[in-house]
Amino acid sequence: MTGQRARRAPDGLAWLRILATSDVHAHLRAHDYTRDEDADHWGLTRTATLINAARQEAQHSILLDNGDFLQGSPVADLYSGSAKSTGKHPVLLAMDALGYDAIGLGNHEFNYGLDRLDAMLSETALPVMCSNMVMPGKNGTTRFPATRLIERHVEHPKTGRSEALRIGLISLLPNQVMQWDGAHLRNRVQVQNMVETARHLVPKLRDDGADLVVVLAHTGIDPQDQTDEAENAAMALAQVPGIDAMITGHTHRVFPGSQGATTDDIDEGRGTINGIPVVMPGYRGSHLGVIDLFLEHTGEGWRVKDHHSAAESVAGCREDQKLADVIEGGHRATLAYINQPLGHAARPVHSYLSLIRCDRPIRILAAAQRVAMQKALAGGPYADLPLLSAAAPYQTGGRSGPLAYTDIPQGPLTMRSVSSLYPFPNMLCAVKASGAQVREWLERSASCFQQITPGLGTQPLLNPEFPGHAIDTLDGLTYHIDLTAPPGFDHTGRRLTADSVAPRILDLAHNGKPVADTDNFIVALNGYRAFGGGPYEPVAPERFVVDPSVCARKALAEYLADAGTDQVSDEPCWRFLPVPGACGLFETGPGLLAHHDEMAHLGLQDRGTTAEGFLTICLPLDATTCESAA
Repeated sequence: MTGQRARRAPDGLAWLRILATSDVHAHLRAHDYTRDEDADHWGLTRTATLINAARQEAQHSILLDNGDFLQGSPVADLYSGSAKSTGKHPVLLAMDALGYDAIGLGNHEFNYGLDRLDAMLSETALPVMCSNMVMPGKNGTTRFPATRLIERHVEHPKTGRSEALRIGLISLLPNQVMQWDGAHLRNRVQVQNMVETARHLVPKLRDDGADLVVVLAHTGIDPQDQTDEAENAAMALAQVPGIDAMITGHTHRVFPGSQGATTDDIDEGRGTINGIPVVMPGYRGSHLGVIDLFLEHTGEGWRVKDHHSAAESVAGCREDQKLADVIEGGHRATLAYINQPLGHAARPVHSYLSLIRCDRPIRILAAAQRVAMQKALAGGPYADLPLLSAAAPYQTGGRSGPLAYTDIPQGPLTMRSVSSLYPFPNMLCAVKASGAQVREWLERSASCFQQITPGLGTQPLLNPEFPGHAIDTLDGLTYHIDLTAPPGFDHTGRRLTADSVAPRILDLAHNGKPVADTDNFIVALNGYRAFGGGPYEPVAPERFVVDPSVCARKALAEYLADAGTDQVSDEPCWRFLPVPGACGLFETGPGLLAHHDEMAHLGLQDRGTTAEGFLTICLPLDATTCESAA
């Protein structure tokens, strides 16, 4: 069903086709800029080929985007961020050329701040929406248009008369964006509950004359959490009366086809949730969402009689040359931007092992953050306190696939290296933290590992619910991780164990001295983490000593230009404690095979390749290898 859209309407019914993209993340051309090679399974220029074909088949169609379109690739770094660029934003050029009927804002549109977003959107007349972001003290007035009515004139299949069809749209994003981009949004906007907003606006659209209501929901499908407050609230939204179709996204998955969970409410075969047709069209333009609504006309207007949902892959599609020509200038400018020289790497830097050891990409990021914050703290009241740096790996496969790893060869460093090491436009800040707070911080991070039983042989090492960017190292401390202890937190930050349970973090020290709960530190980190991103508590306002103000990628670029990659220590911050008779199984990118000396040094065993293309590796955890592996 994922690649087969409807080809005709049933007799006696009119046909409206809803075409949808989501989470394109500025991947316009089918080109992987961080690897400088063509990509055969993503890119809006490939999606455009499907869009054009799907439009030609249907009697009537609308084209929608569900958010996260302005951030996520070097194109966005150049045109959305602070780097110098000329000309109109290529993403907006592409969307203008394709003729989108409406665009919903996703959470990543706010990574650059409201003022920069306003400036970018001023370049286009495309209708951009967000229904649940309001301005404080303005009686619920939304920051962006909350609803939209699209009208099509549809021929009645039986009478031949032209009848107006009014399609109402609302657009929703998770209220957790106030945490993720709190540095840009706090005190300027508020984000209301998605489900409550839908309950309010759907009947309003009906009262305004909408025959159909379509929801652009920048949220995922999570059968395990159907509460109104969930980040991934599609299940709860599907319970709202009056919705005829829904576009989902945010989690970069594909529906129908790969959700991986079927419940009484989810029908993968029909592509429905609670009987409502739903699509989720992947990531980076990998799929086109297609919802076909087959309509009958009653005395009260049009209503849905039947429907069909599909998520069609772009694999095997050619790029649409017309669209490629429209954005050619931006493509060439981006290639020039990412090839700017910065420094030199005396040896390769890769992230294939960054989830199972204190790795060089993490140490490089931590060093760059520390240098930037040392400058910001110099001469101030906190300059003499110990400065730690919290860093996580950002390219670790997962839903982005087996090629989504940092792999910088020995030789020249460029802005491509920066994009690979740090793909997000975060701002850096610094906060106060006690010894007790850094210990809990590390317990949350170490919860990414499964509990390992001594003597049980091969066991899964990583909890797949934890994305790589949720797994922090606190550079400046040393510690051991006891894998035989149970994890203290789940991937949402919910506590799993009582405080009295044996901790995973042992031997925590700073400069060789054990860390006491009452010790005081300054921690350099990004704003996403500081405001509660991942399984972490938001930092209280009074703990900030440097507000988010320094661009993380700018700091990294300056560090690489000054120091390259080889000034960081190779002595690991943390190590696994030995687990006799145990081996940890994990997945990584097949590019690791090119680093056979490291594999041999760590005792890694190749256990084959998964159907998705990931390399399965076994890491011995006994006393002879685990110290070097960490």
